[in-house]
Amino acid sequence: MALTGSNIVVGYDDTTAAMAAVRWAAELAQSTGSGVRLVHAWSWPLLGQGMSGIPVIDPAGPRNQASRLLDDAAQKIIAQYPKVPVTAELLAGMPREVLEEISGTTDLLVVGTRGLGAVMGVLLGSVSRGILHDAGCPVVVIRSDQYRAGPVLAAYDGSEAAGEAIDVAADLAAVWGSVLRVIHVQVGGHGAYRSGVEAWSAGSRSRGMLDEGAARAAARHEGLEVQARMLEDRTVAEGLLAAADGARMLVLGHRGLSRGRAGSTAQATVLHATGNVTVVRRPTSE
Repeated sequence: MALTGSNIVVGYDDTTAAMAAVRWAAELAQSTGSGVRLVHAWSWPLLGQGMSGIPVIDPAGPRNQASRLLDDAAQKIIAQYPKVPVTAELLAGMPREVLEEISGTTDLLVVGTRGLGAVMGVLLGSVSRGILHDAGCPVVVIRSDQYRAGPVLAAYDGSEAAGEAIDVAADLAAVWGSVLRVIHVQVGGHGAYRSGVEAWSAGSRSRGMLDEGAARAAARHEGLEVQARMLEDRTVAEGLLAAADGARMLVLGHRGLSRGRAGSTAQATVLHATGNVTVVRRPTSE
């Protein structure tokens, strides 16, 4: 995925967190010559009773209100970022299903931590389903649009998903002029005593893997400053969370080398991260 001229979709629900996601997306779009599409998933409420006790409601009122909220958000972004093409669309359906469908035809999906009904409820509520598992494009989870300093982190474990995460992280770092830090977390060792401790006894295979990831990042953008860090911790998620403290963005692959469908490392990292996270899911035929 190349960020230049990409299609960026933002899930919007009139919350502060969702607006932060919209601003983050607009700023990225401005830097990459991309467009932003705001979407709001709307379902018909059933209130009151009609004939035979069947719940009914005229949907025009709630639908029009949702449309106005969406248009207001679009106008705010247009005023702040006049060079960014912005569109807004009200779509019928449940948020997760709507976003899953859209993700198959866009380049980047952005949500706030409470975007479209709380990220923990909508995005992470189901282990076997949910947008982090089913999305057809990278998903950016924004906690704040104020993270403008620090390195971009890319988690690497040698998998194809992690390789694609390296590419996305390198693209972001190049756009922002940030340092890209490629990290690999070893489970065990001395990490149990101090979270995120840098590994001092990494094997040659792990070191070679880390060098491979760093080389891939450096080759993607000439002049990009790339650092490599080998860490030890009790779990991969704990190591990533410790490393991401103060980072502008943490990017990781959804599946990694794990064959579990839960994507437990990505789920746990997004759930507990205090900063912004991008999850790159590699589609499978499972």
